[in-house]
Amino acid sequence: AELAPAISVLQLFCSSPKAALRFAAVRTLNKVSMKHPNAVMSCNVDLEKLITDSNRSIATLAITTLLKTGAESSVERLMKQISSFVSEISDEFKIVVVDAIRSLCSRYPRKHAVMMPFLANMLRNDGGYEYKKAIVETIIAIVEENPDAKTAGLAHLCEFIEDCEHDSLATRVLHLLGREAPKTPNPSSYIRFIYNRVILESTKVRAAAVTALAKFGAQCAELRPSIQVLLKRCLLDSDDEVRDRATFYLALLAGATVPVINTFVLDSLQVSLLALS
Repeated sequence: AELAPAISVLQLFCSSPKAALRFAAVRTLNKVSMKHPNAVMSCNVDLEKLITDSNRSIATLAITTLLKTGAESSVERLMKQISSFVSEISDEFKIVVVDAIRSLCSRYPRKHAVMMPFLANMLRNDGGYEYKKAIVETIIAIVEENPDAKTAGLAHLCEFIEDCEHDSLATRVLHLLGREAPKTPNPSSYIRFIYNRVILESTKVRAAAVTALAKFGAQCAELRPSIQVLLKRCLLDSDDEVRDRATFYLALLAGATVPVINTFVLDSLQVSLLALS
């Protein structure tokens, strides 16, 4: 109720002949819709008219606002509309699109089948770190929230790390693969993507890949011999961290009990950041 007067004024601005006013109105409505989508629903008719606005930024904000406030049945139509010009907008507005998709998948989990290919296509296109990070985190969120989306999401992320320029994103994906991929119907299909990182990448990524491989060995008994062979190859790595991790995990997988393996390979280390600082 407190928002109603402000929403009414913004609604009027949506039909202004001045592009600056339309942009300001739809951008504000977009931000409001993140926390109060129901309050913005009264503007949906006006936002629909802005979908075809000649200003791509205004059209993008209108569509992403409608993704947060509109009906589930309108999702496919809106995604088709935005896919026609998403390559023409800046990274800033692409991130707005990604954030809207993340919000949408939380509201309508069944829509992940529509969203995942769209996100994967965006991930293949050129873009800066923040843009790629937003997509990766959205795919990870969908994978974690929707078991049905796991196989497709992990496959897209495997493809992404094959040609990833950002170490922090590659290590994030490797961590997810080590945690989630061993629980999939065909865990062996992910090993090649992970081991390629040991061969081709920077020190940080190689170390993360070694840990991911060890998690497969810890959780998949049938893959353990193959994982041990790969970890032995890592003993020849030029970096101390990679060699030390490989040595540590090999010793555990060769002779430790299941509880010990779980503690040191699978469980997150409980470290106090305050104590470290």
